[in-house]
Amino acid sequence: MRVTYLGPAVVGVEHTAVAEMDSRKFPPSCFLVEISEDARPGGPWMEGDVLVVDEA
Repeated sequence: MRVTYLGPAVVGVEHTAVAEMDSRKFPPSCFLVEISEDARPGGPWMEGDVLVVDEA
């Protein structure tokens, strides 16, 4: 799966998928990625979905 790095979850990332998300609930070890257009069709994720990844 290919993703695009959007930035740390604790910083106000401007993306329609996370516009109403409260970034204060995530620790500094979390960041956001967007599923790219190269994602295969089907499965639980699709292009444009934003995932929160915790490196901790």
